[in-house]
Amino acid sequence: MAAVAITERRFLTAKALLGVAVIGAALGTAWDYLHVGTHTTIYAFGVGRLPFWVPLEFAAVYVAGVLGIAMLGRPKPDRRSLHRFAREGSWLTIVYATTAVAHRLEWLVVGACVAAIAVRIGSFRDVVRANPLPAIALVISGPVVEAILVAAHVFRYTHASLGNIPIWLPLLYANAVPFAVRLTETALWLSPRTATT
Repeated sequence: MAAVAITERRFLTAKALLGVAVIGAALGTAWDYLHVGTHTTIYAFGVGRLPFWVPLEFAAVYVAGVLGIAMLGRPKPDRRSLHRFAREGSWLTIVYATTAVAHRLEWLVVGACVAAIAVRIGSFRDVVRANPLPAIALVISGPVVEAILVAAHVFRYTHASLGNIPIWLPLLYANAVPFAVRLTETALWLSPRTATT
């Protein structure tokens, strides 16, 4: 009798997606507030200059992103997923803070964003090679959606030289690709395994 190889697959559970939504609401809002607090962006309305719906928007965007990466990419969850996620979260926080503090000097921010990718080029390349469609989608759709929101007068950037958005915005989204993939891997790792043949 021939041996049958049994592999294990992980599927995102409602509990894991709820965790992603909470992380998205918390981190997304905190990072956005860096931009609001430094007048990188100005919302047209909202209490404390930050509309009440911002956490809900980030929660929905993060859940959609994780589902998209899980379906269209090849995330590789393992026991180191949480550590990688924390490391990429730290990197993205530094990059986000740089865009906030130095937003008036757009080309300096461009250089900092490129340097942040170059410093971790090995892991960045591995993540993008394994998840090319989600990576491309994030880098293109993020700035496009923001440009549409700016055109709709939901908010605006105080310094913008790429139409109505800053020239560094696509690079900020590029820096977010490893973070998004590592978040997906962590959510998958924390989800139960299902045996398949």
